[in-house]
Amino acid sequence: MDRQNLQLLALARSGDPSARCEVARRYLLGSAGFPRDRSGGIEYLSHPAVAALPAAIHTVAECMTLDEILQARLLGTLQRAVNSELSVARTKLAAWLLARHPASDEGATMLKVAARQGHAAAQAAIRAMSAVSPEAAAAESLAAVLHTLQQHGMLNGLAVAIASAREALEAGELWAAGTVLAAAARLDECADHELSALVVQAIDAAETAGVRLPDLPVQIVEPMLDARACAGDRIAANALGRALCGIDLGHLPASDVAESPNVRKGAALLLRAADAGCDESWMHLYRLHADRRSSVANPQMARFFLEKAATRGVVEAQRLLGALILRGATTLQESEQALGWLHEAAHEGDGHARQLLHSLVLPLEGADEDAERAIATLEQHDRWLAGRLRVARDFGLTKLEALCFEPVEGLRPWGLVVGKNPFILQIRLSAPRAIPAITQRARDRLRAVAELFARTKHDEGDMRRRSHHQRRLFAKLGLEESWFFATASSVALESFRLGTKWAFRARQPLRMALAA
Repeated sequence: MDRQNLQLLALARSGDPSARCEVARRYLLGSAGFPRDRSGGIEYLSHPAVAALPAAIHTVAECMTLDEILQARLLGTLQRAVNSELSVARTKLAAWLLARHPASDEGATMLKVAARQGHAAAQAAIRAMSAVSPEAAAAESLAAVLHTLQQHGMLNGLAVAIASAREALEAGELWAAGTVLAAAARLDECADHELSALVVQAIDAAETAGVRLPDLPVQIVEPMLDARACAGDRIAANALGRALCGIDLGHLPASDVAESPNVRKGAALLLRAADAGCDESWMHLYRLHADRRSSVANPQMARFFLEKAATRGVVEAQRLLGALILRGATTLQESEQALGWLHEAAHEGDGHARQLLHSLVLPLEGADEDAERAIATLEQHDRWLAGRLRVARDFGLTKLEALCFEPVEGLRPWGLVVGKNPFILQIRLSAPRAIPAITQRARDRLRAVAELFARTKHDEGDMRRRSHHQRRLFAKLGLEESWFFATASSVALESFRLGTKWAFRARQPLRMALAA
């Protein structure tokens, strides 16, 4: 740097406004012996002593490209330059308005004014716009303008388009985002990493909002999603995987995302997305492999994917898995597993799961209020029997089950397991049974009874003694057994234990649960 430049720098550092503006100009342009240093130039221009000066405002408009102005957040300064009738500022601001609001005429009007002022780049951009067919998409016209202005050194077209698309997506303006992304893709055939990420974001936002993206052709979308999926983007893998399998993305047709179906590749992408943490992909994989007409049909894999989805907390998967296990249950262990999944789904508000749980509880007579008053009276004589009656009322137990179940051993997070009755020889009457808690109150009261029995270790005697004691107290207090004990034959009870028999009895709610 020569002596004159050093003197200019010293003058600028001392606070001279003209020197500051000149040093900033030279740094921004990298001219007159100064290295190109955008941050240094902006620092000189942003000083409070010069920021509002016309010379500083003009320097920003003339010496910085539009993308640099956007990155430095100096769009307000560019607007002030337009107010001073600076044609180069008007051209750059017009380009931004065209990119940011492609449906508005404001940008085109401003560009025409700049062209009438004699600005060469604006005139060239107007000619480029006119050369585009009126029937062409708005993105094609925008791409022509940005490309022309880039050739005149006014901006970096791709950088401006990306900045505009990002703002549009943040504002939820999906039409504008789709248009400018399509224009950006025409400017960048190599699919810039940032551009591809924005396309994925736009596709995801369009699915969430339930709209389609205009001007964004599938020939652009599919390769970008593919590139992002290969780079580990789970949202891209999930979106493209579904589209390749013919699954629409909400209101966005699969044909807008993938040119032609490819179920095997789609399934592979869905598996990649699921493994990366996209839980809904497990359900798509389940449906694909469970469909006998699919080229990837595989019942064993379908069951595995359903289990993965349920484990990850997908409510639909929990309901389906619980219903399928319960339908084929032949052992108590299988019934417990099924009720655990149905309980999880019902806890999250799944109505069909709740209906299936209700189908496993025997009904009782009498009003809850009357039964509760009777239990409160009986509790003064025998709190252990009162606890059994509360559980019997909540879980629809038969008399044999109510008098013999073990509250501590039978307690489960989802309800109660009535173990094998040691006092009854008939298998159908003594076999164990899993019963769900259909209300939070039932779970809480069962837990309280289990704590009572665990704490006191009360000896209730054998079945005969328990039954005699219960009948004596009921007669003394005038209580009705039908309020506390469900009535069911051995055949009916068996239908609650065997999945195939239960499935026949509860076929209507089961059909609805599997079809929902």
